[in-house]
Amino acid sequence: MELILLGVGAPPPTPQKSGPCNAIVKGEKLYLVDAARHAATQIMKSGFHVSKVDHLFFTHFHSDHYTGFGEFFISRWIMGASTPLKVYGPSPVEEIVERMLRYYEYDIDLRAEEGKPRAGTDIEVSVLEPGNALEVDGLAVRVEKGTHHGNVDDILSYAFEAEGRKIVIASDGSPTEALVPLALGADVLVMHPCLPELIDERFGSFKATAKIVAAHHATAEEVGRTAAAAGVGKLVFSHVVPPLAPDDKVREALAPYFDGEIVAGEDLMRL
Repeated sequence: MELILLGVGAPPPTPQKSGPCNAIVKGEKLYLVDAARHAATQIMKSGFHVSKVDHLFFTHFHSDHYTGFGEFFISRWIMGASTPLKVYGPSPVEEIVERMLRYYEYDIDLRAEEGKPRAGTDIEVSVLEPGNALEVDGLAVRVEKGTHHGNVDDILSYAFEAEGRKIVIASDGSPTEALVPLALGADVLVMHPCLPELIDERFGSFKATAKIVAAHHATAEEVGRTAAAAGVGKLVFSHVVPPLAPDDKVREALAPYFDGEIVAGEDLMRL
């Protein structure tokens, strides 16, 4: 089992980083986690075919985590998918899926009238709640509300286990008491630190929103202490606030609290 950081960016578009989403790879299959800006393109760049991706797990529904959902869905179908897409996530995942399908209904109808089979446009939705556990193709998945993220109450952290490895994607926000038990002994923990002192236009953010943004995200201390308490093998920082914060500054902020391996996430990095 392997992790691919498909995109490590944030809401502001930058040439350097795609939107925040990840993939779990087991065997020959890719399992998408969030569907951010450029998700379909990043899947293809990673060496997988978008039409072969059958499972999508959402952490939450801030726009930057699903702006690429529609493009991924329609590209998957156009490029040959003939089986339903299975989508998992917290409430309101059913509503998000319904609205996206309505948005693409006109295009789907046009292509179907020209003879393209509708197979592949169906979506099977599973609403997940903290404490749920499931198995997908031999991939064990556990979910918890591992973070507090401002006024987003419906947010999930995921632990994936297979082939003797454990990979945990915490999602945005400060850790809850559930995150350390979920991440305990993980080979890889992905978290999203915020460095408020660097929030300005030089690093792709704006001081006008600094107070709100900082309150919605984990401090470097919270991230580092969580990784240490869970005894993880690698702490990966991604989707940093601000998005263009220098890697060395982020690493310096984390290092006093976690003495293990700290990895600066980059688009298409495999771990």
